Amino acid sequence: MLVLTFLGSLALGSYIVRAAEQEKVVILLPESVNIQGPDLLLGKIATITGPEELVSQVEAINAGAAPLSGNSRRLTKAQIEVRLRQGGLDLKKIEFKGASTVQVYGVASAPVGTTVNQTEAGFPIYEVVVAVVDLPRGHVISPADITVEEQEFRSGQPDLRTVEEFVGLRTTRHILSGSPLTTLNVEVIPIIERGAQVTILVQTGSLVVTAPGIARGSGGVGEVISVENTLSRQMVLGEIIDAQTVQVNMRGFNTP
Repeated sequence: MLVLTFLGSLALGSYIVRAAEQEKVVILLPESVNIQGPDLLLGKIATITGPEELVSQVEAINAGAAPLSGNSRRLTKAQIEVRLRQGGLDLKKIEFKGASTVQVYGVASAPVGTTVNQTEAGFPIYEVVVAVVDLPRGHVISPADITVEEQEFRSGQPDLRTVEEFVGLRTTRHILSGSPLTTLNVEVIPIIERGAQVTILVQTGSLVVTAPGIARGSGGVGEVISVENTLSRQMVLGEIIDAQTVQVNMRGFNTP
């Protein structure tokens, strides 16, 4: 009878463990991934399994701004955990597998840069995104400001980004009507400006430490800027996670 009781308890314990595991969402992170569009949705980055309702919530979490076409950024497990907490999800119900860091590459979502014709002289004609009107320096681009045109390119390559990928960017110089948009005349609007108050985040294992800071540089998500710890007055380097948070890499930069 004691043996049967013990075996029954053991089986019950195994069932409880399996049930707890089934309630968890498993996020399998790849070492690298190609992303189209402006946002890093977890459903596009990782393979996510588990209870359907919880999986849907995790897949919809936005891990930040995606890199522009031809660029890349590093996304860490710690950054994803921050986004999950901000989304109101319980990290105890989430398990990570695979890589601890994902290299995200931005790719064009449509073949805007495809050669569509050639001139009589043999020069290629490409579909490119151009300004519809003159755009002043510092202007935030809207859909009404740009369109797609066929233009001849005698040297170099056109910018492969789509209309959608240029919307929301800021001009860095005056752009004449009909001129193509490129990395030379547009930029991502910094989500953290120099002098902004931020939170410095340091995470090592399960230990998370935060401190107030002031940004001493400007940048977008994934960029590294200098931040001053307002408590210790120490300068550190950290990666921008969102508009309020800069994460310091314990293995790399100085820590607060």
